[in-house]
Amino acid sequence: MRGRVPPLLLLGILVLASVSATLAKLDERFPPGERTRGQQPWDREEGGRWGPSEPREREREDWRQPRRERDWRRPSEEPWKIRPEGRQGEQEWGRAGSRRVREETSRFNPFHFPSRRFNTRYGNQNGRIQVLPRFDQRSKRFENLQNYRIVQIEAKPNTLVLPKHADADNILVVQQGQATVSVANGNNKQSFNLEEGHALRIPSGFISYILNPHDNQNLKIAKISMPVNTPGQFEDFFPASSRDQPSYLQGFSRNTLEAAFNAEFEEIRRVLLEENEQGEQEEQRQPGQRRRSSRSSENNEGVIVKVSKEHIQQLSKHAKWVPKKASEEGDISTPINLRNNEPVISNNFGRLFEVKPDKKNPQLQDLDMFLTCVEIKQGALMLPHYNSKAIVVVVVNKGTGNLELVSVTKEQQRQQEWQEEEDEEDEEEGNREVRRYTARLNEGDVFIMPAGHPVAVNATSELHLLGFGINGENNQRTFLAGDKDNVISQLEKQVMDLAFPGSGEQVEKLIKNQKESHFVSANPHQPRQSAEKEDEEEQRQGEENKKGPLLSILKAFN
Repeated sequence: MRGRVPPLLLLGILVLASVSATLAKLDERFPPGERTRGQQPWDREEGGRWGPSEPREREREDWRQPRRERDWRRPSEEPWKIRPEGRQGEQEWGRAGSRRVREETSRFNPFHFPSRRFNTRYGNQNGRIQVLPRFDQRSKRFENLQNYRIVQIEAKPNTLVLPKHADADNILVVQQGQATVSVANGNNKQSFNLEEGHALRIPSGFISYILNPHDNQNLKIAKISMPVNTPGQFEDFFPASSRDQPSYLQGFSRNTLEAAFNAEFEEIRRVLLEENEQGEQEEQRQPGQRRRSSRSSENNEGVIVKVSKEHIQQLSKHAKWVPKKASEEGDISTPINLRNNEPVISNNFGRLFEVKPDKKNPQLQDLDMFLTCVEIKQGALMLPHYNSKAIVVVVVNKGTGNLELVSVTKEQQRQQEWQEEEDEEDEEEGNREVRRYTARLNEGDVFIMPAGHPVAVNATSELHLLGFGINGENNQRTFLAGDKDNVISQLEKQVMDLAFPGSGEQVEKLIKNQKESHFVSANPHQPRQSAEKEDEEEQRQGEENKKGPLLSILKAFN
């Protein structure tokens, strides 16, 4: 008995030996310099991949490390590639070692609003009034545009849009046809004969009505509305009832109406509120019932009604025509002719007219908005350019074309946990990527040009664009190519040498190849690079990643 070891002591020795062996293996697997506090050996699988038991442990530990040691690169080194979507002859940017350029087509383009996105607020066989949904509902990047709405008005020949006022400031532009627009406020009323390219401001609360006096041509009007009550929302108030909306006079009580008009309620009801065939009050009729009045017919059951030739003559005879030359100082009610002066930019491929918010145009000055009209000939390209501070809402008035818009955004992480963690990061954290947003433009479409975002437009047919420039005062339009107004050509040769893969002399020579400015032919003139030049370019790709974002922005237009 004396020579036997107690069982408890033997068990303790075995446990100590097992623990020592485990610690020795752990030291071999995780050297002291690589060990992380709180990390367990079962947190890793073979190959060093983090297992599912504690997927956040390493991320939490990474926050304790200096920011410069964090690496948020994508798990895969495969770069983003451009998806031309049916376009032939385009090369894919994004080779290994270069900055990534990603393309978003029309389907995923938040800057482009096809005409089908308009919602019809009022409509019948005589025409329709459509409103585009709020911009900020499409994307958070358009929060500064939440109080701007685009409205389209279409009226057939010999029709009238009934009088109304709205709780919004409005600027309307005639896109097609002729219009007699009347604006009334208190004891003052003015009527103007407007044609294509004429604009008119209708202040909030002013009653207005629009007549299409033409016998054969439809009337098209684009309007930008700026609500004054609720951001992004405006209402129309009609004094006369229609199928689309009752008269706001029906909202008052009988006693109020009698006192207001100093007349018996029966007369007020008969003249203003109207009766149906059974003598019931208009406000009491069942929804969907047709009313009977002097203009009651299938053609006049909405806010756009048919007008006789006699009425057209009476409504048009006192209307003023817009002068060909603008006065030195106008007033808020004076119409604007977008083609009044010489074009700001013009050549054989296109031209641009612009009305700025200054003392000559008080209609635009207090709204801090400019109007622009761009005409691009078929097969021409408006060179890449951007606006310094203005956000331009563009309506496609006529024709077809292709839009390319370049944006610089934060890279989206593929791992879900990275995306969640990224939300907690500072906005300056993370890599940036250049994205090219493309869209096929058709008549009635709308697209947005944010400030600082380079844009290029080429016309596949005669293309006319109408632009509403928000934050227009002191805005500068800057071009990235062309013989004139090219900001790249203003860089010193030494800066070019440091910023671009080629030397400063090569960059200057390349810039001087383009003899036209602003509008050029969209057909490429440069032959395809030889295989030797492509090899040389590929060897320089590693250096481009150090050259800054300017090269990536220019590359996105290729």
